[in-house]
Amino acid sequence: MVLFFSQNDVPSFTKRLGPAHIDLRAWPPLTYEAASWPTQARIEQQVDRDYGQSVTTTRKIPSGKVVVEEHPQVMLLEQSFTFHRCSHCFRKNTSVECRNRHCPWNLYYCSSRCEARHWTSVHRWLCRFPELGKYFDMKEGSSYNAGLTVMMMQAYFTNNQSRMPGLVSNLGKHKAVDKNEYRKKASLVASILNIVRDSAVDELMEIQGQLRCNILAIRENNAVLDGVTEQLGKAVYYSASKINHSCDPNAIAFFGVEQKKDPTLLRIRASRDIAAGKQVCISYGLLACKHALTRREEMKELYFFMCNCEACQRSDVENPASHIYQCQYCPAGKLGYGELRCNRCNRPIDWARIATLEYQAEALMEEGKYVKALSFQKQIYHRHALPWGEALDKVAEQFARRKDYATAAKLVIESLDAVSHTYGEVSIEVSRELMKLSTLLFNIPSPALAQQYVLQAMHVYKALGLDEQIPSEFDELEQMRIALQDIVSAPTQVPTATNNIIATNGGNNDTTSNESRPKLKKKTKKSK
Repeated sequence: MVLFFSQNDVPSFTKRLGPAHIDLRAWPPLTYEAASWPTQARIEQQVDRDYGQSVTTTRKIPSGKVVVEEHPQVMLLEQSFTFHRCSHCFRKNTSVECRNRHCPWNLYYCSSRCEARHWTSVHRWLCRFPELGKYFDMKEGSSYNAGLTVMMMQAYFTNNQSRMPGLVSNLGKHKAVDKNEYRKKASLVASILNIVRDSAVDELMEIQGQLRCNILAIRENNAVLDGVTEQLGKAVYYSASKINHSCDPNAIAFFGVEQKKDPTLLRIRASRDIAAGKQVCISYGLLACKHALTRREEMKELYFFMCNCEACQRSDVENPASHIYQCQYCPAGKLGYGELRCNRCNRPIDWARIATLEYQAEALMEEGKYVKALSFQKQIYHRHALPWGEALDKVAEQFARRKDYATAAKLVIESLDAVSHTYGEVSIEVSRELMKLSTLLFNIPSPALAQQYVLQAMHVYKALGLDEQIPSEFDELEQMRIALQDIVSAPTQVPTATNNIIATNGGNNDTTSNESRPKLKKKTKKSK
């Protein structure tokens, strides 16, 4: 634990206390907009022995529909964004400063209303104590730790000096050393702010446990790097936090609404049809398709429960996260690292050869020689494995930079196959690949194939609710569809094999380095 102060410093800190610290109630009382549960997706909250609190449907929820929409009750902007975004609502506007002209926190707001709400909820008591914003808990360097003192105090003050209602802390399952740190921190902060309630330390300890179990990272698509998200901050949503985890979730968390430019607004959307009486589940960060079964231990370490979702119970099934290698003898063989024999042809596996090829491929990738690296990766990775799809994507990006959109499209078609087998045909990852592929095909003379993938992309967007979540992208697809429908003639085929690309280039034309690259997507023109 990194401390910027100790109990010995308390007397000097108490000299900074002001009139606001006489009454620690938020005044005027803050009101929060209640979570919205759409009528076609009525939700009942239940408690059972296996799942604790959960959200269960009482009616069928179609894929893409909003399950719950909610603004956070406790939030914290990442420090790197404090000069560019509002410290309360995270919007891109910093025209208002803290009412205290000598505020040492360097906080900015988009409006006087946001400044007032942040002041009333927490900052009025912390304004004179910037050291509290530098308090790190437990493991240094963890993204969980930074700034949690501020969130702890915001939760405490806005709930009338009490814990957050209805949220679990699992405090009894935390390590003894961690609980000792919680108590030490709670005692120290209570002393500094002159919080004299008998229950204050216990309440602050409970809140720390609640934060550790219920925080969500607020993410936003990077405006420059296509497909890359960046973490704007952390938040707690009192209703949505009751939705449980699954490694194969049936719902997805989205942040922000494009038209409203509201980064903290959380929408949970069904990613497939959810039958009546079924739990609504999201992923807390670990997915069966990307992470091996060791994820269960990670979930227990992070959230204090052993995941028993259906994906975790299917331990005998080939895991896409670990079974990524291709058998040298049969195309059907899909291997996990270290397996001595192929489970299809039963032949022994030469792992020394695979390791050598993999090392050589990684070295070439670091040098930016993606086409040559692809020739090595094709020998070791299964065609449905995610590493193979990612390798294809990198080479496709190289050809797109050269404006060779036809070759780039061939590679993305193969990449799409790997991504679909990993994440499923209706997934966020597939939607990104289809958008990329539609844009590439639209810019080459292949109208029939372009139309095919544009329609497929629109289907996936609608199934996930992306037509409502990201309407500008869906409008772009619609413009492509309209432009293509009048010119489609005989179907045009684009070969999907990479052999000719590897043979033709052989890595000799690799000119792409590891420097940042422009997006693949090219803006489409509106049809007249």
